[in-house]
Amino acid sequence: MPHSLTRQDARLEAALGRSVTSLIATEARADAATARLLDAHRVLTEAETAVAFQRVRLVNVATAKRRVDDAVLDQLDAHLEELEVAAERRDQLEADLVRLIEEHEHEAAREAEREQAAAASTPFIPLLLAPGAARHR
Repeated sequence: MPHSLTRQDARLEAALGRSVTSLIATEARADAATARLLDAHRVLTEAETAVAFQRVRLVNVATAKRRVDDAVLDQLDAHLEELEVAAERRDQLEADLVRLIEEHEHEAAREAEREQAAAASTPFIPLLLAPGAARHR
């Protein structure tokens, strides 16, 4: 993907070990935790789009070549309020995604520790083969 959709894309990709594009392409085969992460990412992406849209609306009113009067100021106030609401929603959704990513990272770390403990507790038994001996399963 040429650009990121959210500020958390790189962290999401690092936590899941695959690109966002690849994750979305194989979403139907994702486990429940990965599906929750992708859903949260999708909702955050929509919120980012809403913020961008509201910002463009505000800029369009602000840069219009017309007399600044009470009507224009009221429009600016209304668009600024909508931008603030969209940004607050986006920030909350981003915090939700970060929480899910952190949970995934902690679970992955615990799983790695369990695997390392299991490998450490398994005794190493060297296998010696005599030359010319038959090998059986």
